[in-house]
Amino acid sequence: MSDLASGKRRPRKAYIEAKKTLLSYLNTPEFTNGDQIPPERELVALLGVSRMTLRKILAELVEGGILERRGNQGTWLRQATIARPLTTPVEQGIGQITEMNGAKAGSQLLYFQHAPASTRIARWLQIQPGDPVVVIKRLRLADDEPFCLETSYLPGNRVPGMTGHMLEQQGSLYKLLAEFYHLHAASDNGSVQVGRMNEEEHTLLQVPPDSPSLVYRGTISDGLGIPLEYLVSVNHPERVVFNVQNRGIVVAPQSPLIEPGH
Repeated sequence: MSDLASGKRRPRKAYIEAKKTLLSYLNTPEFTNGDQIPPERELVALLGVSRMTLRKILAELVEGGILERRGNQGTWLRQATIARPLTTPVEQGIGQITEMNGAKAGSQLLYFQHAPASTRIARWLQIQPGDPVVVIKRLRLADDEPFCLETSYLPGNRVPGMTGHMLEQQGSLYKLLAEFYHLHAASDNGSVQVGRMNEEEHTLLQVPPDSPSLVYRGTISDGLGIPLEYLVSVNHPERVVFNVQNRGIVVAPQSPLIEPGH
């Protein structure tokens, strides 16, 4: 009985191991989003499985959004939907960045509320705990596919009377700030970290539970350095990449060498 059960499990175990090996191989520096993967004959030799088993693995990865088929051209690592530049001018909102990627921008307003600032949010916005803040949560879309979940916290005294209807009518938070409140985003200070999605995040971004995410947290300020927004952006792990543009390295001039005793 045990031999029979073991025999039944062995093919499934080989399938799982082959899939893990393939994913590890595709995650090496040799590949990046948008690259074509090797032909089937090479992958069969690499993984030590039959062509039928390989095709089942590839079909599962296509269904999971990791790979995509392009007709007779072969199978490719899925291209990230949105490339978000970390060095972009701060006044460019995510909608404009989405359109720069050649996609149709969309947004769903999930939450809009006036609330008292927590100690943590007050620290980021340089206000007092309990001061009013506007909390905005939006699901951002590219070609009708969700790619990030953004929560914005605004100092209430800088945006008096703001409503969710005003934001939906304007379409862009930064345009609303500029045109209605004469507030202009000039700089941001933040970081990108890897996190684990909670139930709300993985449901809205349409990924499996406990999926990893790229999380940006940062404070956006005006030209005087006064915070306008504290932003938390949870990004889809396969539909978003963050790009860094090298603007050159500034090297400080060296002082003349002074010999000891001079």
